[in-house]
Amino acid sequence: MKLSMERKPFNEFWMNCMLNQAFSIAVSEEPSYRDAAYLNIYRYYPWEAATDKDFRYPTIDTLYYLDDPARFPLAQVIRYIEPGHFRSKETVLEEIRATLTGGRNLSVNVDLYDWLPGSMAWKKFHWYHYSLFNGYDKERGIFYVIDDTLAGYEEHEVTEERLLKAYGNSEYNVNPDYLGPAFYVYNLQEKVQPYELKLAEVVENAERLVRELGEFSIEGMWNVDSDPEKKQAHLTYGLVGVNIICNRHIANTSLLRSLREKGLIGEALHESLSGQLGAVRDGWDLVKDRFVTGDFERGRELALADDLFAKEKAFWTTLAAGV
Repeated sequence: MKLSMERKPFNEFWMNCMLNQAFSIAVSEEPSYRDAAYLNIYRYYPWEAATDKDFRYPTIDTLYYLDDPARFPLAQVIRYIEPGHFRSKETVLEEIRATLTGGRNLSVNVDLYDWLPGSMAWKKFHWYHYSLFNGYDKERGIFYVIDDTLAGYEEHEVTEERLLKAYGNSEYNVNPDYLGPAFYVYNLQEKVQPYELKLAEVVENAERLVRELGEFSIEGMWNVDSDPEKKQAHLTYGLVGVNIICNRHIANTSLLRSLREKGLIGEALHESLSGQLGAVRDGWDLVKDRFVTGDFERGRELALADDLFAKEKAFWTTLAAGV
């Protein structure tokens, strides 16, 4: 038996595993929710490396989806994200198939070390997240999952053996202090209403970002160790954070395009904002390239980041004042 949930990967830009899979579900259900992904409900914050709490780096998080889900736009699509636990390790495969056969959207906790060839963590380090299942082929002994590798966020085939190993070594199974579930099931609204992008909400968030960017400090971050092994780990973590920032500015570019296409901003304002945002994107792409190549000089990168935060603050100020 072969089954597909027919979810299309939301891969226009990267947020995090939970958000990209949630938008994969939502946009597959109702394409207008692509605009909801562009909405500027994000904030900058300092993050600690999973394996080295002394290393901190800047990244971006999306508001509401964890602490106030009723305010998150996908509440109009996803009624409830239900945590769950398998009856036993011996029944994992049959329970996954049964859930998918029932038409329910399922995301399972896995260890990325043994999950997808071509991912950043594959056979290099243990990193845990939830992966969205999109179907199965029982005769071939494979499952279809939507997940990210260095090549992008796409559908992949995973064998039963690899699934059992990655789940068996997941944080849910190896960390006795882990409080998360073995899996989540996305329960959808009976009727999904189309999403409407509202200029007032964009402006409100632009004004919030202006305030927050004025207060955000990168002091104490990106303290990359000189020891070769630690240095590479620190550069990898720093790259993860910068990559999310770069991707958010891809979303901001799409937000401007959508605002213009819907007639919510004029051509002159769109051109001005696009120029400002282009400078911010180019700057973060340069920072990202330096993390990738190892051509990293902390003082230089901190100064550039401060300049980019100031440029982004000016960008949102222009938007809020121009409408």
